Amino acid sequence: MRKTLCFILLSILMTPAYAADWSMFKNDALHSGYTDDVLNTPLTLKWTKDLGFDTDSSPVIVNDILYIGSTFGVFALNAKTGKEIWRFHTDSFVRSVPAVSNGVIYIGADDKKFYAIDAKDGTLKWKNDTSLGGYTASAVVVDNRVYVIPKDGTFYSFDASSGEIIWLTLVGKIVESSPAIGEGIITFGTNGGDIIALDASTGKQKWSYDAGISDIKSSPVIADGAIFIGSNDGSIYALNTVNGTLKWKYSTSDNVESSPSVKNGVVYFGSRDSNFFAIDAATGKLKWKFPDSGQVLCAPAISNNVVYFGTQNNFIYGLDANSGQLLWKNSTGKNDKDYITSPAISDNVLFAVTHSGLVYAYSSENVTAQTPTIEGTSKPPVTSTATPAISPTVLPPKPEPTKKSPGFDYPVFIMLIMLAIGIYNKKK
Repeated sequence: MRKTLCFILLSILMTPAYAADWSMFKNDALHSGYTDDVLNTPLTLKWTKDLGFDTDSSPVIVNDILYIGSTFGVFALNAKTGKEIWRFHTDSFVRSVPAVSNGVIYIGADDKKFYAIDAKDGTLKWKNDTSLGGYTASAVVVDNRVYVIPKDGTFYSFDASSGEIIWLTLVGKIVESSPAIGEGIITFGTNGGDIIALDASTGKQKWSYDAGISDIKSSPVIADGAIFIGSNDGSIYALNTVNGTLKWKYSTSDNVESSPSVKNGVVYFGSRDSNFFAIDAATGKLKWKFPDSGQVLCAPAISNNVVYFGTQNNFIYGLDANSGQLLWKNSTGKNDKDYITSPAISDNVLFAVTHSGLVYAYSSENVTAQTPTIEGTSKPPVTSTATPAISPTVLPPKPEPTKKSPGFDYPVFIMLIMLAIGIYNKKK
């Protein structure tokens, strides 16, 4: 018995910790925007890569490979080093974010085609060209089904293996909002201000909420029985997932194109009014506001009670998720397109891509990093700083103290094992 317990203990201690993938836009089908991977500030630049092509896509990372869309098509990079593995050419801009499942990348492009690409070698597995519009919204993959809507407003459910159409629904409005799936529904916004929920199994409309005439560029997140989505009327909406009734509405002073993320009952998002917000998900009340950061268009990514986002003034910020205190920021360039798309986190590394095609990988300072270089360009790497420069505006009640990230407490486990061995010996 003692040998068995010791063997179990050693096996657990010797088992490597595998990084969590960030396999689609905002990490998962719910668009939660957070990961259990721990990333501690301040961050150090690990590597950079110049794609040589513009991009509107956000990175995804699966099995230590980073995938990103661009004006050329799709790139696959080694997430450890930034080295290119392969590239897949499309006839036009790939603006949407790849979704990766079971070794296949699913992506739509401006050429009105939807592609399934082998994640290992970049070869085409199948494509669908029935759409009448290009793809801006990103696909979601759940249970061997691919869900995606091109700008022509026809929602498709494809068989992930074959590309056959399982069902399609005519929404009838231009859609740039990427659908989220959870609690039995598919939900997204439209140009014209509708927030729509379809039955995930059949594609039939369950409900629709009219948010006014303003376009909705933001993509929803599903959490705690509600969906949260921004609108170009300057507001973020919280709707009941069952019937679409309004729970609350919080207004900013400019467009909310940022797609919100939710963790521990708090909604995080930015606005074109150059503020970043943390809102109580249950009540819609402001917890804190980080001012004057620059216009926020991207979705935030959350790790270890730190929320990361980029702004149009070419900075990435890392804020304490509970208080809004600035923990770290980094410049990503000086040119007009050097602001980032939505960041992603995997293997305790923050990945960010600028619209000019620069890919950045940042790791915690205690992680040994290689000397950063930018392949294919003479541009010097951009330095980072951990000096707080802006204080948040905090409204009562005061946020809770920063909690430790969840994880396995090995010292406690070892003590329990030794205690069990001691009890066993006494019984003998």
